[in-house]
Amino acid sequence: MPLITFKKAFLLSALALKSSATPTPSTHVSVSVNPKIRFQEVDGFGVSQAFQRAEDVFGKYGLSKVNQTHVLNLLYDKDIGAGFTILRNGIGSSNTSDSNFMNSIEPTDPGSPTAKPDYEWDHYNSAQFPLAEQAYSRDLQTLYANAWSAPGYMKTNDDENNGGYLCGVDNETCASGDWIQAYADYLVQYARFYKESGVEVTHLGFLNEPQFAASYAGMLSNGTQAADVIRVLAKTIKKSGLDLKITCCDGIGWDDQEAMMAGLEAGPDPAINYLDTVTGHGYDSAPTYPLSTKKKTWLTEWADLSGGYTPYTFYENGGVGEGMTWANHIQVAMRDAGTSAFLYWIGAENSTTNSALINLLVDEVVPSKRFWAFAQFSKFVRPGAYRVEASSSNANVTVSSFENENGKIATQLLNQLGVDVEVSVQIASLKSGVVIHPYLTNNEYDLEALNTFKSGKGGSFQARVPARSMISFVSA
Repeated sequence: MPLITFKKAFLLSALALKSSATPTPSTHVSVSVNPKIRFQEVDGFGVSQAFQRAEDVFGKYGLSKVNQTHVLNLLYDKDIGAGFTILRNGIGSSNTSDSNFMNSIEPTDPGSPTAKPDYEWDHYNSAQFPLAEQAYSRDLQTLYANAWSAPGYMKTNDDENNGGYLCGVDNETCASGDWIQAYADYLVQYARFYKESGVEVTHLGFLNEPQFAASYAGMLSNGTQAADVIRVLAKTIKKSGLDLKITCCDGIGWDDQEAMMAGLEAGPDPAINYLDTVTGHGYDSAPTYPLSTKKKTWLTEWADLSGGYTPYTFYENGGVGEGMTWANHIQVAMRDAGTSAFLYWIGAENSTTNSALINLLVDEVVPSKRFWAFAQFSKFVRPGAYRVEASSSNANVTVSSFENENGKIATQLLNQLGVDVEVSVQIASLKSGVVIHPYLTNNEYDLEALNTFKSGKGGSFQARVPARSMISFVSA
């Protein structure tokens, strides 16, 4: 038989997936799943292609038409690829498209906050618009439009870059006046342009990492100042007739977002009442605990920005760009922080760094192990699923489990030990004879479909999980 077939057959034999007969393991782990105990609803998994990274997908650096389709399918087709369901667009604030700047829909200062704006729409939006069209034609369900900054003329520093505050928020005034309403109108107009062009923006955000005065587009804010904007934006959306959900505030770390919650909750008219989703990033601090809110929470940006290049490594030494590292980040965020969504920074870009899940090297497409770690979740845990109770007897063999709207249960086991483990899994309420589909990712395999088997009495089954590997068990 061919080598690859032999290797797969050998692996399947070694895993010894079965629903009966007790193995004789060197390390044994018991896993319990109870779908009757539910936690947060899942909205999905996704990426961004902001700052002109969408153009990379459409051949800016030589990606062929065939491979453009291949990348789009890897990102957004659940049958072919990861089936990401959330795309995070950048709402531009620049009057140029030089370098990787994102164009503003209002590049010219109208002169005052009450002057008539001169909006411009090119049906391209740094290639984000055609990307959204292609994503929606596959499995995209949520388009999150997020502004890094207001246009410079609306800010205290008269610059889209280097921090600065929106004119008119608490303790920040400008000679030109209060620009909060004009900024709200600007954000809503962006969504209106998309809708009129046939693409639906579902979520709208107006800040990105407001604790950080970056050299690129960005805007500073605390919770109280964000609340000033939210109240006006909510009224503007209601008046527009558009169906838009407001998000805030994409703090640079989970702790930074937590620090903003008091300001969002304060006052006789708490801004939190107008929010649909609270958003944060993982850079300064990871999402390891629930934020102080009853609203849904999303991890909307995080990546390995250290400059390394480890596309083929699921595990070597626990490095920041390795696939197992990101599988663990996702599992912890969903399980311990109760997030409803998890987004990596960039989906695909022409680079040899770890800032994307897929590296494009002119016309070569390299899905990283980070990508396959994401796919272990996104392919099988669909929007509308609920996280359910799951526990493991070994702290180094971690588990998460989700029940989809169609009743299919997806359980992820991450073996972080250096040895194979035998696991006994019991899924309460799962009938005997249900077909289980296992999928494996490790240094050697990428979401490899293993032999199916059937659950035993009481929804139980046994399996071997290789060292430093991840397996998703999905019920039929």
